[in-house]
Amino acid sequence: MTIKSITVYCSSSDKLSKTYYQDAEEISKLISSFKIKIVYGGAKVGIMGVVAKTSKAKKNKVTGVIPNFLSEREIIFENIDELKIVNNMSERKKLLFELGDAYLALPGGTGTLEEIVEVVSWKVMGIHNKPIIFFNKNNFWGNLFKQFKFFEDEKFSNKNVQNSFHIIDTVDQLKNIFIKWQR
Repeated sequence: MTIKSITVYCSSSDKLSKTYYQDAEEISKLISSFKIKIVYGGAKVGIMGVVAKTSKAKKNKVTGVIPNFLSEREIIFENIDELKIVNNMSERKKLLFELGDAYLALPGGTGTLEEIVEVVSWKVMGIHNKPIIFFNKNNFWGNLFKQFKFFEDEKFSNKNVQNSFHIIDTVDQLKNIFIKWQR
């Protein structure tokens, strides 16, 4: 499997515990060491900013996708290789999906949740077969996984949901996935 780009979904908040930013920096360094292009939400703040700035410092390629109405609020990071300003969130999500060969969910809020659940849903429906990874350190996404299990138990969903993504807790686990992708 050749993965040339990974779409990273994550928070644009600057008000988080510093461990979230440290994890994002370590993950971004790892992605860059494998020369996998990063596609992300286009901001220079929050976890998004750490991902982009770290990647650029490591001479990795970065593409940002941001809707016009967020360009002021999330403060566009213009020091990236490619910046795509779109009209709305639907266009942003479509482009983030199209530009990624794989998807990685780092900690985030409702926007991150919406974006990653959409790609999970599309995979279950057979729209794509790209890898999806949740970085679940400290069980950040645990309640979402419980909800997926509840859907399955109540017959709203099937086991395909649970089998459609990888759950990792450490950067080393992500490294092992990248190594497998290179084979």
